[in-house]
Amino acid sequence: MKVNAFAATALLAIGATGLTAGTVNAQPAPVTETAVRGIEQGIEYTAAPAADGRGVITTVAVGSFALTGDAQAVTLSDSAGNVVVTLPLAFQTVGAKFGLTPQISDAGRTLTLTPIGAQVDTQQNAQFIDEADTLARKQYNAGIGALIGAGIGAVIGFFLGGVGALVTIPIGAGIGALIGFATP
Repeated sequence: MKVNAFAATALLAIGATGLTAGTVNAQPAPVTETAVRGIEQGIEYTAAPAADGRGVITTVAVGSFALTGDAQAVTLSDSAGNVVVTLPLAFQTVGAKFGLTPQISDAGRTLTLTPIGAQVDTQQNAQFIDEADTLARKQYNAGIGALIGAGIGAVIGFFLGGVGALVTIPIGAGIGALIGFATP
């Protein structure tokens, strides 16, 4: 499937809106220009967040949006009626499935897409969190092990005449880090 700039921009905007849709107690953001403007295959478009921040509004200068017969996608046609872009109304990312609710207005020139609540695969997300926690714990243990190993290497090096510490400290730190990382 060929993805063009319009579809990629729309999906990125929708994804960003979907990720931030769960923040309901946040203070309103200051009003700034957040619209994306461009021309794709001769059709000038503007995409911006909806006023309530829960969707994306795309307006085209020429052409029109239409819902496909099976209601699974929205098409954008040029002024001659040729379909330029087909945007699916459901997509899946790692661990989540997203749906979009389309609203077409202004004689087909304006499309508002609102994300439907994500169906998050909690088991897969929990696995990612567990793996990240395990790695963080192992790295912490490796750091502590390296410090203890360096200390033991310094003591052994001191008894070898002081200069021996140049060899025993890095060796002790390396062994300590390996033991710390291997500790569950």
